[in-house]
Amino acid sequence: MPAAPAPSSPSLPTPRYANYVLGVMFVVTLFNVADRYILSLLLQPIKEEFGATDAEMGLLTGLAFGLFHGLASLPIAYYADRTVRRTLVAASLFLWSALTALSGLAQSYWQLFAARAGVAIAEGGGAAPGQSILADYFPMERRATAMAFFGIGGISGMGVGMVLGGWVNDAYGWRAAFFVLGVPGMLLALLTRLTVREPPRGQADGVPPPPVAPLGEVLRFLMSRRSFVWMVIASSFHAFASMGAGQFSPAFLIRTHGMSTTEIGLALFLVGPVMSAGGQILAGRAADVWGRHDRRWYMWVPAYSSLLAMPFAVLFVLWPAGPTVNLLGLAMPVAMLWMIPGSLFNGMWAGTTIASVLSVARPEMRALAAAILLATYNGIGMALGPLAVGLISDALQPTLGSDALRWGLLLVGVAHIAGTGFNLLAARTLREDLGGTAG
Repeated sequence: MPAAPAPSSPSLPTPRYANYVLGVMFVVTLFNVADRYILSLLLQPIKEEFGATDAEMGLLTGLAFGLFHGLASLPIAYYADRTVRRTLVAASLFLWSALTALSGLAQSYWQLFAARAGVAIAEGGGAAPGQSILADYFPMERRATAMAFFGIGGISGMGVGMVLGGWVNDAYGWRAAFFVLGVPGMLLALLTRLTVREPPRGQADGVPPPPVAPLGEVLRFLMSRRSFVWMVIASSFHAFASMGAGQFSPAFLIRTHGMSTTEIGLALFLVGPVMSAGGQILAGRAADVWGRHDRRWYMWVPAYSSLLAMPFAVLFVLWPAGPTVNLLGLAMPVAMLWMIPGSLFNGMWAGTTIASVLSVARPEMRALAAAILLATYNGIGMALGPLAVGLISDALQPTLGSDALRWGLLLVGVAHIAGTGFNLLAARTLREDLGGTAG
């Protein structure tokens, strides 16, 4: 990370400095997601050491994060709309990184559960306040692209967690992987606190800093925007499908295709995060460009891209084990080739949805608006998606054996269809709801 360039004016930052802040928030969200997703790669060795069931591991990767994260993120975001968000992000980053390192000391399933719940609570101070900061550095016509880049930080975090976690696990064991990921995050917290300037609220929209809005007024305003309500529901269905399948994909590749965690980390990085990052940028740019003519494209892009992803996800899960293909020297199951287009389309819903929510909300309520979105789709997607996959897998295990997990992944993925329906409902009133906001 280069040294922070100083903005020419505290109220009117240079584009270079705004991009620097975006870069810092990119790395913050990278650690946010890497600390979260490393557990999915380590799921199988942890399951074996603690003798846990698939449902218990789904509870650990889902409910232990989703529920506690959702409960914590709302009051933290409410506080963020009233305080210095930069300091809050830095303090939260330091805490969740320290708890990630402590996860490597767990001696039982429930000790690990408690550590991961602590990580989830601390991470409630990362995404929504960070997105609120960026909304004050980037105007609406650049906001979807900025949020897409911010989202790529999360995708990159998945890749870092997969590659680093897989290699460290095979070389030193799963406990060491938590240590290796936790310590650098604490150093990044210091950089964030010292180099990121707190922007005036409403700066990017060209309006003076608004007064603090009471909670009741914030909730009434947001609930009166029908597009906001439909966007929150749509993202919950998309997250249920994406996160449910994503948490169990490494375990599926181990059981069905006999891959090691190092092989999985490298393979998933090549066909997953890399393609998802491209999809995020394409979606953000498309929404910003097409949205200048019709704001409904901010919802049409996630609606149609999620449908395009589904056939490839089905092919990945149902493709038979055995055949392999060489990709950059790695013998990879042919089934994983279907993840390339699937990953490209699958994550397109996130960045455009976040940008739309931030634009519908007024500047003084953006952290809470983003937190409501994140808490809902994490609470439903991450808490219930992996749990649903685990429960289906356990229920079908006696009759289908290792193929039971296939059906858990398939059935949960159908939720994308419902998400698309609610995206289209949101598009119907999005132009009207954006008309009453700055920018």
